Amino acid sequence: MKLKFHFSPPEIEQVPIGCQLYISSAMISDQDGQLELYTDGCDIYNTAHEIIENGDSINPGHVHQLQCEEVGNGYTAGRQSSLILPMPGSDSLYYLFHKRIIYQEEPVFDVITDRILYSVVDMSANHGLGRVLEKNVALFEEPTVGGQLTAVKHANGEDWWVVNALDQSPEYAFFLLDNTGAAFSHIDSMGPPASYSGSRGGQANFSPDGRYYARYSADGLFLMEFDRQAGALSAFQYIPIPDVHARGGVAFSPSSELCYVSAFDTIMQFDLMAPDIEASGIVVAVYDGFLDNYAITFGNLQLGPDCKIYSNVFATVPYLHVIHQPNERGTACQVEQRGLQLPHRLASTLPHFPNYRLGPLIPGEAPPPPCETVVSTPAVLLQAGPGFSLYPNPSSGLTTVEFSTPLSGRASVTLYSLQGQPVLQQTAEEGAQHILLETAALPSGTYFCRVMGANGVMGVKKLVKLE
Repeated sequence: MKLKFHFSPPEIEQVPIGCQLYISSAMISDQDGQLELYTDGCDIYNTAHEIIENGDSINPGHVHQLQCEEVGNGYTAGRQSSLILPMPGSDSLYYLFHKRIIYQEEPVFDVITDRILYSVVDMSANHGLGRVLEKNVALFEEPTVGGQLTAVKHANGEDWWVVNALDQSPEYAFFLLDNTGAAFSHIDSMGPPASYSGSRGGQANFSPDGRYYARYSADGLFLMEFDRQAGALSAFQYIPIPDVHARGGVAFSPSSELCYVSAFDTIMQFDLMAPDIEASGIVVAVYDGFLDNYAITFGNLQLGPDCKIYSNVFATVPYLHVIHQPNERGTACQVEQRGLQLPHRLASTLPHFPNYRLGPLIPGEAPPPPCETVVSTPAVLLQAGPGFSLYPNPSSGLTTVEFSTPLSGRASVTLYSLQGQPVLQQTAEEGAQHILLETAALPSGTYFCRVMGANGVMGVKKLVKLE
């Protein structure tokens, strides 16, 4: 599935791909949002959804053979175990950082990330279909935590710092990607030891302005300040999370002033501008108990290009949760559970993207915004929706949504304000010919009604609400 953030809410395009994107997946697009390459942790694919020349068999070893060749569901080195960055100074070279795991049998069974590798892809080769120039190059050969591989722009605004916590250690390994390639830089030590078992379902993130680095795991929230010039951590804070869970995530608001932590059934917000960050923590969402074969709880977090934060679910379900106003303090941030319904079930993962827009660090100047809020309704919302009709329109009370044919599966019917905020949502069951929307309580004005069925968006129509 491809989300198009030119629209609010995002438009979903179904794209057939060449693999199953699961735990160790990563992808990157160009500046226009066109897909360049992606990986499932087993192989590297191009825009034709074929394995790139020499892009087979990354993360080689017994686990690759078992998971990629025998089972075929993709590699499972932990969430955030693959990361793609553009090489500074090049418009065609990309570095894929990827983590290899091994199975330790004695004295007890364990899963260990034994090394960080990189592969270099030239997307200008083969008429834009790409070629892998270097593959499975060892960058670091000591155990690190599960997943949690992330990056932030250097203070020069061109190069990249890549960081990962070491397993059972208070140390963090830093790597520098510049126009000469990727190399180990240094080790920084900060806070208590990290644990592998508590990190595979957690998350690490830098704030959009690069000032903060945070890790969430079953150990709690580790929050630090970061020096983009030296690649140095400081001002460590350990923040305990009530009912901490091994599965969850951490992300920052676009303003970099608020930190969000999802801990399985709870989302908390911390104010980084407060004199006591830990004391500022408040709960902004609690799992509402909704089930769809699985509990639709909270997972990893990702700031979208539309300035909303999205949360996946650690189960195979067709939903993403949405934090609509993450710059707002308290419940004004507007957490909407299952705010984005997908046409297919998502296999328990969410792509991780660092802030590609962050520029050089200039004292006294604010960094460029990491995202753009959609404030106008795009033209696509004005197109007729051939799959349904609305009447009466204008309406002052009940509005009927009538489908052109009985639904072949469940459909989500959502009303949006002109600002793209969902104001009313109902579900139409399989076989339904129509559904009634109770719009009497809504303020007068113009809304847009979107119907999303099993195969994607059926259409969007304008609805005028009268007093």
